[in-house]
Amino acid sequence: MLSHELKARVLQGARATPAPDRMAMRRIETLAVAAATAIAVGLFVALGGLRAAPRPELLIAGTSLGAVLVALAAAWTALGRGGSMLGRPRAVLAATTIAAPAVLFAWKVLFSTRFAGMTDPWPDRPGLKCLALSLAVGVWPLAACVLLRRGSDPLHPTLSGAALGVTAGALSWTLVDLWCPVAYVPHLLLGHLLPLLMLTGIGAALGARVLAVRATGI
Repeated sequence: MLSHELKARVLQGARATPAPDRMAMRRIETLAVAAATAIAVGLFVALGGLRAAPRPELLIAGTSLGAVLVALAAAWTALGRGGSMLGRPRAVLAATTIAAPAVLFAWKVLFSTRFAGMTDPWPDRPGLKCLALSLAVGVWPLAACVLLRRGSDPLHPTLSGAALGVTAGALSWTLVDLWCPVAYVPHLLLGHLLPLLMLTGIGAALGARVLAVRATGI
């Protein structure tokens, strides 16, 4: 059961916010997500798009498919509400935020080890370019999702923001995985996993400030 204080906050927030036209809001959300996705994909294409060599096609398909599935699962959790106006339970958001980076990293490494030489060191590619690209790609969908959800979470805005961050990071991971042929573990830690964790942290910080329901006079 919700506490009286929480009920009051939710009701006050609802009264303070004019009810938007549903179709208009849907169009705005669609345009915002499309614009953020277009910017992310545009950056990916501008920097070379898919770079296959020296990876075999099966390796690219396997790691990309795994990344897409994780990104879709994270998006389903972070963007959906699970049939409740209050959003997903805390445990679900926390599990997604923790599991998505772990699964992405483990799948990339384990699947790459099936192919000879694919996890060998690349001394000239420590991962800094992937780090920069990952952040540049992921920040746009994160910003769009946070702005669309502003002032909407009365229970756990920080966790909701973290889930949005990990979703943006998983999308970024998917694109950067297509761009980067390196599966050397230190490279992955710096260039792929670290920016995902950074986007998750940024999402959590934005969630606490932007997603939280702010009611006055309570």
